[in-house]
Amino acid sequence: MNNFIKDLSDFLFDFTDFLESNKFISPINKKQISIDYSSNNKQGDLATNFYLIVRRKIINENFNIEKELNDRIKSIEFIDHFVVSKNGFINFFLKDEFVLRSLKEIYSKNFLNYINYGADRKINVEFVSANPTGPLHIAHIRGAVFGDVLSSLYTKTGFDVTREYYVNDAGSQIDKLSNSLLKRYLQLFDKKIELEEDEYPGEYLIDIAKKIKNEDGDKWLNFQQEETIQYFKNFALKNILLSIKSDLELINIRFDKFTHETEIEKSKIIDELFSILDEKKLLYEGILEKPKGDDSDWEPREQLLFRSSKLLDNEDRALKKSNGEWTYFANDAAYHLDKCKRNFDRLVNIWGSDHIGYIPRMNSLIKAIKDDETYLNILTCQIVSLIQNKQKIKMSKRSGNFVTLANVHSKVGKDPIRYYMISTKNETAIDFDLDAVVEKNKDNKVFYCQYAHARASSVINKANELGIKIKNDYNFSAIQNLSDEEVKLIKKLICYPYLLYQSSYYNEPHRLINYLEEISSDFHSIWNKGKDNESLRFIDEKNAEKTISKIFWLESFRVVLKDIFSIIDISAPETM
Repeated sequence: MNNFIKDLSDFLFDFTDFLESNKFISPINKKQISIDYSSNNKQGDLATNFYLIVRRKIINENFNIEKELNDRIKSIEFIDHFVVSKNGFINFFLKDEFVLRSLKEIYSKNFLNYINYGADRKINVEFVSANPTGPLHIAHIRGAVFGDVLSSLYTKTGFDVTREYYVNDAGSQIDKLSNSLLKRYLQLFDKKIELEEDEYPGEYLIDIAKKIKNEDGDKWLNFQQEETIQYFKNFALKNILLSIKSDLELINIRFDKFTHETEIEKSKIIDELFSILDEKKLLYEGILEKPKGDDSDWEPREQLLFRSSKLLDNEDRALKKSNGEWTYFANDAAYHLDKCKRNFDRLVNIWGSDHIGYIPRMNSLIKAIKDDETYLNILTCQIVSLIQNKQKIKMSKRSGNFVTLANVHSKVGKDPIRYYMISTKNETAIDFDLDAVVEKNKDNKVFYCQYAHARASSVINKANELGIKIKNDYNFSAIQNLSDEEVKLIKKLICYPYLLYQSSYYNEPHRLINYLEEISSDFHSIWNKGKDNESLRFIDEKNAEKTISKIFWLESFRVVLKDIFSIIDISAPETM
């Protein structure tokens, strides 16, 4: 079978090179060339915009590109013929024997052997990395699921993947956390003390303060300030991080490595970073201009600056403050140097959309370290709005009023969370309707797709009960036993390996969801038509050969569904 659409893509790229090198066309951007399966198999099984793009670049009008393509396409064993449509798309028709052979590969799960473009390459995916200052809330969920599913996609396509969480357990926000917890503890002893506006007001700190009181009583009322603060800092970090891990496990998200900011500080790798940048003459003492939108009293001061504007940033960035303290960016830069030193072939960071402005300086840092603009890929996730009773739930982190991951999980369960968080492109905002995602109807897509698996399973189980089983040596060749609708769906199934490749290559797991919904819809359509049309029913007790043919492709359909479900990490129910 191999990854035949990728083979066709490579063929078109080689053909493009031939056309360019012989001056038949002016240079084109190959990334614009796309191939996809056709939604209407009467117009072909695969469609490409190749000719649409190429014909705009023709230099030699006497050269017949279509004839040359026809002569060359004969070398591709799985293409029967092609047609150039009026709109400029090339529609390819697959050979029946290839379709059948490919279906057998799906049925036997051999297709997994062909998805290995990441073989022998190590990739680090850092995601979530929420500050350990409170429980995970809805803003973190999307990045968590996106990072986890993307990691699974990388693994499926051959990469050696490390899932990593960076724990920001140093800096001013942690100081504020420990002070907030101490005040909550003192309030339990009726001390009249109030939280500052920029401290953490959430109820979760009261619960942690109660733990301290239960364990230590009034012990910390009389201790020196420094020792007390350090204890409360450690206690808060330990408990909140445990809570974060526990919440993530609710939706089956685990990490291979937790790296702590305090560990980075102790390692002195920041000194190594300093040496690298200094050697490349990318450090200097200077004064930055007042940041745009900063309404505070601005005091110009000399700082150690990174010449990021010489690389991929629009301005230089501070690494060390005038008081000698390293900036947050400096610690983050040192952490990324640490990751670079661990010999990964690629780094991927999953950030929230509120960190977009931070991307150029980090890309500049990696460019300075690796001299490679593609080594780090930063992907951002847009916001998620929660809907309940047809109203958006208002949340405010400042007031401590937000919906946690645990809250959402208790209402809808794991599967809807994981499914819908990757149902659209990560750069598109999501409305997550808490009521709609648990409804058992076709409008609830996760139910609709799982229902397709349950229906397919019920047919296969019934066939088994009737003694209709596929033998190990079964040689499926009876495509004439299948309807046009079934053959159309089969042709989509055999495209699955290419879909995996695309989804992984472009970092777009939502492609899996689009494909899953399409093939599930096609299946349900065949099922519903079979209610009125006996020829479309899966089981014909009078014609065992016809039934076996249908069960064969149905099993293949189920293989694909199960594989997608495993990547998304949702259940594959046999009954519903």
